[in-house]
Amino acid sequence: MTDQPVHRDDIAALRTEGDLKGYMRSLIQPTRQAATPGKRTRKPSWGAIPIPADHKPGAWPSGTSPPGPSPERSLPPETWDQAVNDYRNTAQTEDEDPTP
Repeated sequence: MTDQPVHRDDIAALRTEGDLKGYMRSLIQPTRQAATPGKRTRKPSWGAIPIPADHKPGAWPSGTSPPGPSPERSLPPETWDQAVNDYRNTAQTEDEDPTP
């Protein structure tokens, strides 16, 4: 197949012979056969340590945890309750004080 433009007379001849549809389809079909994908292989394990069967990518390995607790969760619930109550009380007193 060439990349030369097709003349109008050629298109008219293809249409009368009934080959125009086949010719147009041959233009959009790939000219080479696509390479068939090879057999998928399993990823190698991490060096000498085999990958556990229950491993989830991105998760902490079993028996480990992130370093240190987050500061928000290290406070007892009573501290949060007291802070919310203090905030509510100061917000109400500021709203009640009329400014002259």
